[in-house]
Amino acid sequence: MKNSDELSVSLVLTQVRILLPAFFFTIYLYQSIIKRSMLAKNKKIVLAFVVFLIIFSILQFTVPNIIGFDGYFNIKAADVIKEEGLIREFKWTEHSILSNEYADLQFLFKILLIPFTFFSLGFGAKIASIIFAALSFTVFYWFLDKNNIKYPLYWAFLYLFSSIWLIDRFLLTRPLPLAIAAIILTIHFLKNKKYLALGITSFVFVWLFSGFVMQLFIILIYFIIDRFFSKKFDFKLLLYAFGGALLGLLLNPYFPNNISFLYTQIFEVNLLSNLYNVEWKPWPFLEFIKNNIFIINYLIISIILVVVNKKITKLKLFYWVLTLFFFIYTIYSRRMQEFLVPFSILLLALSFNDYLPRIEPKKWFKYAKYVLVLVLAILAIFNFTLLRKEIINNDILHNYDSCAEWINDNVPENSLVFNNAYAFPYLFFKNSDLRYTHGLDLTYSFLYDEQEFKRYMAILQGNLNTNTDSIKQDYNPDYVFSGKLKQDVQLFNYIVKNKENYKAVYEDDWCAVLEVR
Repeated sequence: MKNSDELSVSLVLTQVRILLPAFFFTIYLYQSIIKRSMLAKNKKIVLAFVVFLIIFSILQFTVPNIIGFDGYFNIKAADVIKEEGLIREFKWTEHSILSNEYADLQFLFKILLIPFTFFSLGFGAKIASIIFAALSFTVFYWFLDKNNIKYPLYWAFLYLFSSIWLIDRFLLTRPLPLAIAAIILTIHFLKNKKYLALGITSFVFVWLFSGFVMQLFIILIYFIIDRFFSKKFDFKLLLYAFGGALLGLLLNPYFPNNISFLYTQIFEVNLLSNLYNVEWKPWPFLEFIKNNIFIINYLIISIILVVVNKKITKLKLFYWVLTLFFFIYTIYSRRMQEFLVPFSILLLALSFNDYLPRIEPKKWFKYAKYVLVLVLAILAIFNFTLLRKEIINNDILHNYDSCAEWINDNVPENSLVFNNAYAFPYLFFKNSDLRYTHGLDLTYSFLYDEQEFKRYMAILQGNLNTNTDSIKQDYNPDYVFSGKLKQDVQLFNYIVKNKENYKAVYEDDWCAVLEVR
């Protein structure tokens, strides 16, 4: 058997053989078929879409299973909606605030997933992720081309390859890619004063993505900067944008619960305070530098170009404000890198575009372009290699398949299963006829019952010292599901400690199911 170093070298060589020819073939297509022909612009966009489809397909099918965790839940929820209509009561995580007054703040995304449920759910989730991600980057490319930014495909590739963490986020079956595309369209409508289109986009955004407040914040920043340059307030921007968002909240199938749940989501769960979801927490300092080293360099280069160009336009100031805002926010929460990267690329592209007339006539610039393409190719191979390794290492949930199948065949419908929250999406994916104790976000369970939740976390961390079995006392479940990963060790030890209350009914190398006596 090969050791880990040999496997790493083999993986790098595989990426070089596959991705380097594909990358240069893509550049060749762009240069020869597009730039040197009279093809219509929409054909350029189609080619860009196909290129991104290929890239995300290669990454997505690194493993045959759904990548990440939330994709299992989202595609299954879409299937439930297809069969039963919109989910009105969330019965699946009994010990969380979702079991009280439920509102799906992203129900439109689930509806958009429904066509993909006619495949097998796992395959459908992967195809949806590929299409949505390719669409998002195609919109980014289109926006650059529409605004006369030279070398739009290069900038779109730079966006794609700037952060391993960001690419991984685009591989998840989540609404992020569509949300980024909607934000790019929002900027286009703002810039061109397309008020009705702006209002419609704001309306749809509310149904699509719980973070629609980011879109409204971006609109407000543009409104202020537009006032600074035009010397007048264009209140129609706010009227249509905020009016569309308001209608999206009021003409909502979950109204009025969506209002109160939105407040909870913003102020208690995600944007301003998340206690347990790691994606909302900051990176340690060195991790922050490592994950944002390219973005930091983009900022430095953009500063130099502003000094050299000695001018700042309305659009450039807009990108500067948003880039700096999301850079600071990313220090506080790594999740904000999703917005930081595209705005940093837009800022750099626009700044460089203003500088191009000075250097394009120079002879050395032609050779510099090839160097930049080579650097981008090397960056792509390096990032793809690391990302594929990360994807393979985190492909774990499917190992619970035998346990989940046993539960599906043997556990009565509507039984309550005690579980570690991370396993919920897969258990729900395999069996939506059961109830589970925890899932989706631990903060939901914390807000449901703080003291109960502290005992739950103490069980998982191995420091609960009581004479009673808190699993039975707090939850009274019918069954317990326990994986055998590192995060499940203390739960398994707790069950062994109270073994008189449990009977093992299924066990394999990855997980166990216990019946509660």
